[in-house]
Amino acid sequence: MSNPVAVLDTTMGVIEVELFLDRVPRTVSSFIDLSKSGFYNGIHFHRVIPGFMDQFGCPHAKDPSSSRAGTGGPEDGSFTNLATGATEQRFGGGKIEDENISRDTNAPGT
Repeated sequence: MSNPVAVLDTTMGVIEVELFLDRVPRTVSSFIDLSKSGFYNGIHFHRVIPGFMDQFGCPHAKDPSSSRAGTGGPEDGSFTNLATGATEQRFGGGKIEDENISRDTNAPGT
């Protein structure tokens, strides 16, 4: 099974991103669920480091001049794990079980 590809249509052009469902099924499944719900529509990139990374996903970033951009996340809720079919939970501003939630990269779940 091949990994899905997300197509981000931005004012600077189209970005295609491979989603590693085979490695982080909860993260990918949550992202696809939020995408299909329209959660990301109109959200600006709130952090851009040229040559390194771009970050988006904060609902406060719908207003590009918001001082709260980068401080929020999706509502708590459930989604279907596309790899297993199980119902998974999104909690605490969108955190999920296999998301990196610690600066200690040797901690479980990172």
